[in-house]
Amino acid sequence: MAARAAAALTLMLVVWAAPSVLEAQAPADPTQAAAESPLNRLRRGRDAFVGARDWTSALPPAQEVVATQQRETREPEYPADLAALGLIQGELRDLDNALGNLLEAIAIVEETEGEYSSTLIEYYRGLGRTYIKSGQYQQAIVTLEQAQHISQRHLGLFNIEQAALLDDITTAYLGLGNTVEAQNTQLERLDNAIRRFGVGDPRVIPFRYTLAKYYEQSRLPDSAREQYQEVLTAQETRLGASDAELMAPLREIVALDLVVAQGEDSQQRDRLAALLDANTDASPVERGLSLALLGDWALVRGDVQAADDYYRQAWSTLSTNPQLDTARYFSKPAMLDFVPPLSPVDRNERSRPYTWAEVVLEFDVSAQGVPSDVRVVTRDPQTAALQTRYNRRLRETHFRPRLVDGEPVATTNVRSTHYVRRYVENEEEGTEQ
Repeated sequence: MAARAAAALTLMLVVWAAPSVLEAQAPADPTQAAAESPLNRLRRGRDAFVGARDWTSALPPAQEVVATQQRETREPEYPADLAALGLIQGELRDLDNALGNLLEAIAIVEETEGEYSSTLIEYYRGLGRTYIKSGQYQQAIVTLEQAQHISQRHLGLFNIEQAALLDDITTAYLGLGNTVEAQNTQLERLDNAIRRFGVGDPRVIPFRYTLAKYYEQSRLPDSAREQYQEVLTAQETRLGASDAELMAPLREIVALDLVVAQGEDSQQRDRLAALLDANTDASPVERGLSLALLGDWALVRGDVQAADDYYRQAWSTLSTNPQLDTARYFSKPAMLDFVPPLSPVDRNERSRPYTWAEVVLEFDVSAQGVPSDVRVVTRDPQTAALQTRYNRRLRETHFRPRLVDGEPVATTNVRSTHYVRRYVENEEEGTEQ
């Protein structure tokens, strides 16, 4: 539970794969396929299943590749095969075997290539992510920092290629409940990009977005807004004040303004609307997403008719892009201005370890975006007080309704899962609500 919730609240663990998995390709012609060794055929099958995230099907060929080399001659790819098997076992929660195989792969590479071999970066990363899955967060940090150290030796102290490692280190720190170091790690991620490219370079923008999303998930909307404002300022300097590319950071700022102040200050909203009017030739996606957000704003401000008009325009505009599934995009109600109530951990009432828990709510949403019949699905006495507050807060929230052919419709049995922090209590002290 703790590992899953920590990942959900941060950047999420993406699929890691050993080099053999990433680099494997099918033979170019039938002649090559006929000459291919049995082990390589197994590797191709394993890697295809990994690519499809079908871990159960990937396991047998991965095991056979390793077992064959343990019975017979080991090929140069053996450490990569061990690491690939460890990856698959980790995804299947066979954590002890996953750790064992990854550690063995690392030991072999250290012996044959040296302890600072660049091959070890991904192996250590896989090991660190497996430690996270098993809840061994401190060991994960040590392991991931070793991968980072090797990365810095090969690519420089401030290389941006270590960004994925820093994301995993952030997840591990959050698993420990150390939000200070988690935030510092994300700041380091951005700093590396600024040192590499320069503060105003557009290549820094994705790094600012990542930090902003981290702040949003950490319930620090003002800090998130600062990062989006930095993006907006850099884009204005580079492109001018009326370019369509300003819509993207403006949307992020406007969406935050809805959450923080329910649209009391309309300055950025009005600017987004003006940009929309001035850029009639902007891409359908930019225009459609902006129209949908203007609809959200109108809905929160109580102008349901204007909101419906904006939603119809958004549907019509997005539908002109054949690569976007407009019906799927609007297939569920979207929460607009929900503000999570603070737990004792959020309020820093005490300095002690905490863990994660879930509060799950079900409810209906009308065609006007109003929730009703809110009910708590979770039955956890340790979060009973928070469940009540979440129930009350959700009943005050506005939703963009589900759209069908551009028209708002009611939706029943909507489910919303929220991850909350609670203190870990000693048994003799009772439970924390």
